[in-house]
Amino acid sequence: MSRQSNPLNPFLSIITNLPPTNLLVDGAAAGLTNIEGLLVPVVGGTTQSDLETNKPCAQMTIIFARGTTEPGNMGVFAGPQLVQAVQTAMPGTSINVQGVNYTATIQGYLAGGGTDGTTSMTNFVNQALTTCPDTKVVMSGYSQGGQVVHNTAKAMGAATMARINSVVIFGDPQSQTPVTGAENKTLVICHSDDNICSNGDLILPAHLTYGFDSPQAGQYVAKMAGA
Repeated sequence: MSRQSNPLNPFLSIITNLPPTNLLVDGAAAGLTNIEGLLVPVVGGTTQSDLETNKPCAQMTIIFARGTTEPGNMGVFAGPQLVQAVQTAMPGTSINVQGVNYTATIQGYLAGGGTDGTTSMTNFVNQALTTCPDTKVVMSGYSQGGQVVHNTAKAMGAATMARINSVVIFGDPQSQTPVTGAENKTLVICHSDDNICSNGDLILPAHLTYGFDSPQAGQYVAKMAGA
């Protein structure tokens, strides 16, 4: 199956046909917002709030931190595609999904990840583990959301991280640094030509196409969950 025909990622045909995109992070807001505006109707909902709305416990809980300037709390470049891929890889499994509520500003990225994201993700992880002790918690993020995952893992400590089932990061600015407490249960997906994965500040087309990798991520989450 070609990338263009992958049913998980039909929105990527839009990205593939865009003019070349080479943007410095600190000047990228307008350009990214325009691209995201094209993608929102294709990916559907950009907000998931199952923990906030106190949905009944599910077998799995995915807590996802979107990238810089992305809409909603799930974004458009990786979050919705990850959820769909996990659902495909784990048919019949009940899954709650919660996006991290944070501002995801350019300044936050340049500072190493918005601290409001760390607070939000920490609170949601603790809520899931306390309210639903049998749920398998997946921590995930894209771009600045990857920074948030790293920072949250450091903040929560070993005892809490031991209860996390798996971690998935797309386009990780801290790809050379293991996720604290999750060294043996983390999948980091970085494209070889993605400057952000080298802790750079240049947004190349390779940084916007991680939806292509959602099937790999979904299979990894399923494997770690014992499916």
